[in-house]
Amino acid sequence: MENLPDIRLQLSRKDLFETFRKQLGKEFDQNNFPGAFVETLDPNYDRIHQAIVDALARQSKQSDFNLAQLLYRIDISEAQMAEYIVHSNRDDHFDAVAELIIKRVLQKVVVRQYYKNKDGNG
Repeated sequence: MENLPDIRLQLSRKDLFETFRKQLGKEFDQNNFPGAFVETLDPNYDRIHQAIVDALARQSKQSDFNLAQLLYRIDISEAQMAEYIVHSNRDDHFDAVAELIIKRVLQKVVVRQYYKNKDGNG
């Protein structure tokens, strides 16, 4: 995956950010995860990250919350999650999960945009 400066730069692009925000909302909605906060996000990595951490923490208190199902829907495997937690210096589990969610959703958006542009130009 990409490093943090690249992610910050990509999220600062208005067109890419809007697509990212829509995709993030779609991922949450399709898993019945309360994602109303997504509409209020601005293109600031730290704020996006903290909003997702806060949402995960709130949802973890609900009896029907299934983190594995959410990660599966977003296309983050348990193996990726475990490896990331082992290799990251994050103390908070949700902190690592939020970062992985941002990276994976952004990756989906960038790949789709690349192929859309490639098909449109070729």
